[in-house]
Amino acid sequence: MTTLVTQLSAVPTARGRLPVLGHSLSILRNPLDFMDSLSEYGDIVRIYLGPRPAYLVTTVELIRHISLNEDLWRRDELAESIKEICLNSVNILTGKEHELRRRMIAPAFKQARLAEYAVITAEIADKWADGMRDGSDVNLMESIHSLVLETVSSTLFTGDFTEHAREQIRIDIPWLLTEVIRRGSLPARVRKSRLVANWRFARRSARLRAAIRAVVVAYRLQDADRGDVLSALIRHTDKATGATLSDDEIIDELILVMAGGVGSQASLLGWILHETMSNPVVAAKVYGELDEIVGSGPVEPQHLASLPYLRMVVRESLRMWAPWVSTRTADGPVTLGDVTLPDGAIVAYSPYMVHRNDDYYENANVHDPERWSADRVSSAEKSASLTFGIGPRRCPGNHYSVLAISLQAAAFFTRWRPVPDANFVVTPSNKDFVLSPSKLPVRLARR
Repeated sequence: MTTLVTQLSAVPTARGRLPVLGHSLSILRNPLDFMDSLSEYGDIVRIYLGPRPAYLVTTVELIRHISLNEDLWRRDELAESIKEICLNSVNILTGKEHELRRRMIAPAFKQARLAEYAVITAEIADKWADGMRDGSDVNLMESIHSLVLETVSSTLFTGDFTEHAREQIRIDIPWLLTEVIRRGSLPARVRKSRLVANWRFARRSARLRAAIRAVVVAYRLQDADRGDVLSALIRHTDKATGATLSDDEIIDELILVMAGGVGSQASLLGWILHETMSNPVVAAKVYGELDEIVGSGPVEPQHLASLPYLRMVVRESLRMWAPWVSTRTADGPVTLGDVTLPDGAIVAYSPYMVHRNDDYYENANVHDPERWSADRVSSAEKSASLTFGIGPRRCPGNHYSVLAISLQAAAFFTRWRPVPDANFVVTPSNKDFVLSPSKLPVRLARR
């Protein structure tokens, strides 16, 4: 015990801790600046979520140790933040339950399914890009959120009878997602005291789950494969155990796909458009490649294989705007480097902070798509890539996410040469685990 106390006391505490609130206000107000400041403290730094300490690791080596040793951790903090909306989704399950659930949802993201989703995604993206007006002033983030909501809900389930559920998704998911981030950043005492916000969260969660449940029941009665995510989840039986997913388990996974899609995909697509518009050299190469391969459109899934520069732009944007935080809870004493943490200790890490560290990426704060070209990319850069996680917790929908935002970016730039508002400075907004551009005001010029 003396050794443990001595080790923990040697871990430095980040500056700016407030009574009761700890570092929660810094995290909520400006998470990127706060995260950027932490690497100077060494491999592990103590931060406070209210009165409770959390131990943030700053090196890829320790992050890989956390991610590749899943049996050492629980997901208590995340589970508490989302317990009304998701009861037992794959992102909060642990151990054998997590392994089984990953096997159960894997068929929804197999290559054959992705090919079907890609066709739907491309059609919606082309229609979205075609529907814009030449010379109009728009906030692209508003347009992007509508696009991603429609795309995600259209790949989840199909049919006229699903429209009520889709409407609830459009109404409730953005608000619920923002509230999850807020709940996760606040101390437990403060979170529990927010009676009205908590009531609204529970009410909206119940309303959304009820709308999705009606669709799940209808699918079971029809017993047909519609080529969507819900069909794959309903029809799969685990070969090793004979297990199938219950209605509540399916609802959990559908909501998880929606939350990840609507929040993260919209944010990442926004950054891809912003980074491309901000660099005339990058934009010229994107336009030239699209003109050669796609021409006047429409964009189709098979085009992506012939758009290597666009793929590098997407990958570089994913690097620069990776998730800003991820947490675990120690399941028993856990040793990280020279420090042993007690059972129940909160551990955090920031993919964003690692990706912006010059120790891992040369000129890390410069958007440089060609760092991913075959003659420049290094194995060290590949191993430091944390956008979708690594190990057992790697996002199961990562391939679809990249495919979707690549098609959407291609559809937009094939048709439009946007002119950003010179008087507006784009800043990150912390409404998701991937920070989103606050606004993207542009004037559209048809190409």
